[in-house]
Amino acid sequence: MKAPNVGKWGKHQHMVQDEFLREHLPRTRLFSPEALWEYAADYKRVMLKPSGGGGGAGIIQLTDLGDDRYLIHSGKHRRTVEGKERAVEYAKSLFRPKTYLLQPRIPLGRINGKPFDVRVMIQRKGKHSPWVITGWVAKLAGPGFVVTNVARSRGKVLPLGTAIKKSNIAANPNLLGEIRQVSMAVAKRLGTAYPTLREIGLDMGIDIHGKPWIIEANFRPSLSLFQQLQDQTFYRRILAMRKR
Repeated sequence: MKAPNVGKWGKHQHMVQDEFLREHLPRTRLFSPEALWEYAADYKRVMLKPSGGGGGAGIIQLTDLGDDRYLIHSGKHRRTVEGKERAVEYAKSLFRPKTYLLQPRIPLGRINGKPFDVRVMIQRKGKHSPWVITGWVAKLAGPGFVVTNVARSRGKVLPLGTAIKKSNIAANPNLLGEIRQVSMAVAKRLGTAYPTLREIGLDMGIDIHGKPWIIEANFRPSLSLFQQLQDQTFYRRILAMRKR
């Protein structure tokens, strides 16, 4: 059975209704110039994300440099623009689909200056079966990128425990337990909203204080990240669940 085709905005609207998940969701709004400048004033760094698509495509970071100057970062390309009107015009020229979302930039944990996030695989056999976490892996961005998508940024994957130990994240002995708790809460909420859903590739960021944040719930996740790990235990477990 095909996974439901739902954009980031639709998924966010379901998750934000959950009081627990709300604490782990970045403040999210639909793009408008007025909302962009409100976010820039509040956060200085703003992420502009397409509601549809995936793989890190189309993501833009806008940084308020002060004196009416803005740094716009897309892929490996950076451009400084003067004036709000010109900044909006340039940012919109980079838009892929029409619907974009705004979020504050999460201060992701870094390894040797490069940001990383986490992919958690959550699966179930059928709509009445319990959700199970079948694997997780860290995705480290390549040089010069703000997105952690491995293929797009030419980054690499790491075992999650290794990434946390090598990173600048503040010590949090309960971190893995919190990642599990958030992941299961996401699966239960979205599984109720979309009963045919059988698996979620959940992207989560961990900020420098050791708090997990929900970045995106992918309903058609690729297994390529887990194939790249030297230890194939997660990959075999995920594949076995898919075949049931």
